[in-house]
Amino acid sequence: MRLVLLTLIAVVTVSGDVYLQGPRGSNNRLNGENRDRANANRLFDSQNNNRGGYNAGNLYYYTGSTVQIEWTNQHSCGNVNNHCELVIQYMCGDLVRDGTTTKTIPDNRWECDRADCDTDMEYGMHEDYWYYKECRQRSRNKGLYTADQNMRNGAYSTRQNNNGNRRGYECPEERDYYPYWHPTHWRDIVVFTNDVKRCDYYKQESQNVKNKGYCKYPDNYLQFKEAQGHNLNDNNVRIMNNKEECENHWVEHGGQMVQPVWVESGTWNMDPPECLPSPWSRDNHHGNNMDGFMNNYNWTVPEDILHKNCVLRLRYNITAGELPDGGFDPSINHELNAEADDEPTGIDVATMHGLDKENDRGYYFQQDAVVKVFDIPDSDVKLDLEVTLNTNQFGRTFEDRTHVFEIRERPSGVAKDAKIHNLNVRGKRGNIVQTYPGVEYDYQPNRLEIEQGDYVHIQWTGADSNPANNAGQGRARTDRSNIVPLRKITYPKEGALEDEAHGCFACNYPELFTNSTNLLGMKRDDLMALAYHSGAGSHYFGDIEELDDTGTYFDLGLRMVKEAGIWRFFCTRNNNFTNRSQKGEVRAVPKGEKAKKA
Repeated sequence: MRLVLLTLIAVVTVSGDVYLQGPRGSNNRLNGENRDRANANRLFDSQNNNRGGYNAGNLYYYTGSTVQIEWTNQHSCGNVNNHCELVIQYMCGDLVRDGTTTKTIPDNRWECDRADCDTDMEYGMHEDYWYYKECRQRSRNKGLYTADQNMRNGAYSTRQNNNGNRRGYECPEERDYYPYWHPTHWRDIVVFTNDVKRCDYYKQESQNVKNKGYCKYPDNYLQFKEAQGHNLNDNNVRIMNNKEECENHWVEHGGQMVQPVWVESGTWNMDPPECLPSPWSRDNHHGNNMDGFMNNYNWTVPEDILHKNCVLRLRYNITAGELPDGGFDPSINHELNAEADDEPTGIDVATMHGLDKENDRGYYFQQDAVVKVFDIPDSDVKLDLEVTLNTNQFGRTFEDRTHVFEIRERPSGVAKDAKIHNLNVRGKRGNIVQTYPGVEYDYQPNRLEIEQGDYVHIQWTGADSNPANNAGQGRARTDRSNIVPLRKITYPKEGALEDEAHGCFACNYPELFTNSTNLLGMKRDDLMALAYHSGAGSHYFGDIEELDDTGTYFDLGLRMVKEAGIWRFFCTRNNNFTNRSQKGEVRAVPKGEKAKKA
């Protein structure tokens, strides 16, 4: 009998990544000058391509202002090809930082300045040292489905990361599962799901509104164990993860036997996250949605948080259709795990195809299953197909995080109920291939609709450390932008879809400045500052034709939009016709018009 082995790349395989495009996602970058990031393990486990992300650049946002969060995800979402969920969260902390080195923060505190990694500012840090150590010593949730993966004992080992590899001080179990059952540093903003019937569950289980349980040990318990010589990287000091084991557990501390206490606390006492249907995107593509824009969410910055050190993260989970209910069926648990390596799991794919669970066609849920698609009786030809199936990726989470940003109190002269809209720049230097899976320059948001009397906060950032050979205007490696009104259309065509606007999108020359030149009703000094990156007219020297001697960061501050109208503008440096376009639009409608349309 002849054996012909073919490989089938099945539609059920899961491979994808996710990138924050605005605010700038780091993908673990800091300031590297190469196309590939220097260290994929610097702060968190992204599972993303090494070429993703933007170099560090920091912004601030006023309380109550609207920030448009934009992203691209490589695999599909919001359609029938898989079950997709996106979770957006943020955290703030006194010691949260980008750092100054691309090296991963040590997990041995004696390698840090003054034996305190939390305060060693050389290293980037989001979650802190003892948060990670507690995660590493805490028993993992053994009720989870782990397929056929060879797991370790602590919460640092998951089906997706069974070896427990460390990235920054992120807790792998918390990263891979949402909502998490233990207190975390993260506050929920929004959850997108293919199954909106789960929204009530997500809102109720969010730490925004619910205390989370944990086993409370004596103060400085792990610190004492470390001082006694215990290696806290060996999971040899057990931290219990459930009430029953916690309250039936005694530990030695300070020469005495002490019983831990199960505590439920940690709620942020804030509104539950918004929960929405997953936005549509197609497979194998980092691009726009069906409206022609990136998938996005308008986040209202909280009123009650003022902090200089905040980060935002986006997690993207995709689960294959072979797992019932998108993998959220309670029956998908440890009872379906494989009994041994290279053995099938208990996920039943046979009956989905009209076969018995015990079958000779190979329809078992296991690593790279070999199946008999064709059953040809009385034939000496055996055609087998190997299904490309990786059990640690059926249900896989990708992640990106921003660089550090600040939340500031709005100026005293701006009413609390006044609306503030952030207008920024996304992208980096390079052509479409060189920037991928990032993007070329554009305004963010690209189209902004506001009401007369609202405020606009125009601000952008960038880097001087892009790859030397990346295409672009001006000095190599540098990011620069400006805002200049586009000129009026010269030859309006009858019937053309062209609104009456200040500026023509098809045009590529700036408006000739006169005393009547207008952009959102701003003063001439503001228009000059936007054009020359000058900061209220203070920088009109050096090489400024292509903005080389300006800087990566610009902040015009808050400006009230006093006139209704449509304003279109562009960047004189980056808008290079047939190469790249950087044009934007603000539509200011009369007060109350947006509410009427809604």
